[in-house]
Amino acid sequence: MRPARFFLPAAAATAAACALLGGATPARADTPPAPAIASYALVVGSNLPGPGQTELRYAEDDARKVAATLVEIGGYAPGAVDVLVRPTPDALRQRLDRLTRRVAADADAGKQARFVFYYSGHARGTALDLGPAALPLDELRQRLLAVPATLKIVVLDACQSGAFSRVKGATPAADFSFNSRQHLDASGVAVLASSSGSELSQESELLRGSYFTHHLLVGLRGAGDANRDGAVSIDEAYRYAYHHTLAATAATAVGGQHVSLEVELKGHGEVPLSFPRPATSSIELPAQLAGHTLIQDRQAKAVVAEVHKARGAPAKVAVAPGEYEVIARSDAQVARCQVTAGPGGATVELGRCTLEALAPAARKGAAFAPRWRVEVAGALERERHDAYRATLVDTFDYREERAVSTEASLGVLREYARRGLWLGGFASQAASPTYVFDAGEQTLRFDWQTTRAGALAQGERRLGRSFAAFARASAGIGIARTRFVDQDGAATHETHVGPAFELGAGLRIDDLWLAGFAMSLGGSFEYAPIIENELGERHDSGGFRARYGLSYTW
Repeated sequence: MRPARFFLPAAAATAAACALLGGATPARADTPPAPAIASYALVVGSNLPGPGQTELRYAEDDARKVAATLVEIGGYAPGAVDVLVRPTPDALRQRLDRLTRRVAADADAGKQARFVFYYSGHARGTALDLGPAALPLDELRQRLLAVPATLKIVVLDACQSGAFSRVKGATPAADFSFNSRQHLDASGVAVLASSSGSELSQESELLRGSYFTHHLLVGLRGAGDANRDGAVSIDEAYRYAYHHTLAATAATAVGGQHVSLEVELKGHGEVPLSFPRPATSSIELPAQLAGHTLIQDRQAKAVVAEVHKARGAPAKVAVAPGEYEVIARSDAQVARCQVTAGPGGATVELGRCTLEALAPAARKGAAFAPRWRVEVAGALERERHDAYRATLVDTFDYREERAVSTEASLGVLREYARRGLWLGGFASQAASPTYVFDAGEQTLRFDWQTTRAGALAQGERRLGRSFAAFARASAGIGIARTRFVDQDGAATHETHVGPAFELGAGLRIDDLWLAGFAMSLGGSFEYAPIIENELGERHDSGGFRARYGLSYTW
């Protein structure tokens, strides 16, 4: 789950609040200048699981998107936004202590300050889970409230963080619909949560992020600007996130996710959170396009608009000039279309779009829908040098006609821990080199084929959005069938049976052509002492192998 919280204590009045958030308040001749403002943000993301949890995929990416949004449209200088990925509790404490000292120095110098804290990752009802260690929510709350900023905005997008809403001066609400609050004042406390205390928050493969953070950022980038005044207030951001998060999660296996809002504010006027750039261009969606459609700014890597497009009439969306990706989802597939919006606008050309299969959504920190993977692979190796081969080559003077053995394999795996453990089975077929004996007009040939089948386990660790390291192990049975061809061309076959084992590791590159398709490169060591000669010598038809694989995951 990823409930999120906004805390906004102690802004003074409308002009001060707007200045604190980077907005421009119209000045009158008799109005004194606003005090100097210092802006800071600490943005934290961690995919690491705590005890009994599974690794997240997009929490760290969500944190980077939030940081980019604060710089682009929130009025924060790049040097004032501190991004912290996969911290330990002590590392997070140190960053908060350092920031507290900086804000205190600004206060001593007569500057007002605003402060944003964002966390995306795992949590429980009493603590943030930062990998194997935890930071208690009570301690986090005390440290954040101790920051002497005029305005504080705290966002927690994590499991079971509802306990954080019990802030002094705020009245908790289990499910606060926007209908019960139509206006936000300029100062005080506002708590914005990604879900109620009893619900699970979710992340999406299609959106490549948390549903809540995604829709909150889309709202801040302009989609939530209901009154079209060029600024997105807390109230507007909440309304947009509430409706779109609920609509997006209503049909998932986890179920609907209700964004909640708790406030205690004083003064007058709304508090703006962002100031989206003006839209001077447009993207037209053609009449034949139908489905849930997202328009993503390719440079900022953020969705700027979301449209539920019906077939039969074109639709035009106002955007700023730039490079965009239009993602249209139907019941069966996803279409990705690249668009350049210039001063005169642009139209989506469906013939240039690429098609992908739908990707599943998963709960954060809870049970998930397991996925399946099919992999085909090839391998090359030099034949193992052992007593069996020495007898064949050195004693009976057979020569090796080619230097390597080849293998083809097929594996089917099922995921048992998100981006963690895969279990399944495999089958493979390997061909040995051909060994030839030449003696005048006599030519003898000897080779074998080895078939292996058994159980396969694979563990994985993400190295980024597109890369994963893996280690694998297999155990099963091997069946080798030898073939001896005499000088007359007559073939004699023998069958041998024995155990077969494998240990391997490598790197996988995901989503190469379409979503779900991946390529893997690696190596393995196989042990398969199967073939036996009349001297009692067994040949290990395994050895070190270089592997190349292609897989599809759904």
